[in-house]
Amino acid sequence: MSMSLRVIVPPHPLISHWLTILRNSTTPEILYATGLEQLGTWLTYEALRDWIPSKKQQVTTSKGSTECSIIDPNIPILAIPYLPAGLELFRGARNLIPNASLCIGGIPKEIDKDAGIILYIDQITTGKKLLKDLNLLKDKEIDSRRIRVITAIAANAGLKEIGENIQDLNIYCACIDPELISESELSPGIGDPSLRIKTRVTSSN
Repeated sequence: MSMSLRVIVPPHPLISHWLTILRNSTTPEILYATGLEQLGTWLTYEALRDWIPSKKQQVTTSKGSTECSIIDPNIPILAIPYLPAGLELFRGARNLIPNASLCIGGIPKEIDKDAGIILYIDQITTGKKLLKDLNLLKDKEIDSRRIRVITAIAANAGLKEIGENIQDLNIYCACIDPELISESELSPGIGDPSLRIKTRVTSSN
């Protein structure tokens, strides 16, 4: 795996808890979807820690004035979920990035050169789907340091594929699983998210 690929697995008990909910094969669909949402919240929180654009602003308090830090609304953030299950991750993150533009249907044709991009993918298996879009962003001259990838779990094989082709990328996930079974499942894995939220997805169409 390339040394320039950073895979961050935050040691947070809530992240571990919701990963356990997803791993359990008896978890009902609605709770499974909630688990994805919760991981979307906590992983995005961690991803924003040293990345979200901010600026200094002088504010007046009841006791005088002080310099504070505020999120810079002039720098756009694009949230790009991989449907259907990646959208559940984004649902949990939207309150953290309320000004983000939600991009349904893939990478936009036009992207501001200063934009920050967050890709929400339920799991990284072979890495081929994600790598295709990362290369597309590379072709658009988007710096990988302006990109964050949020995923529930990732396979070693998929991360290796990405790391050998993309530099300076940060991926946030709840766990790295050792075994790749297919393009839709890892081991121990979380099952196939697209199937496990099937009723929820169908009912929202």
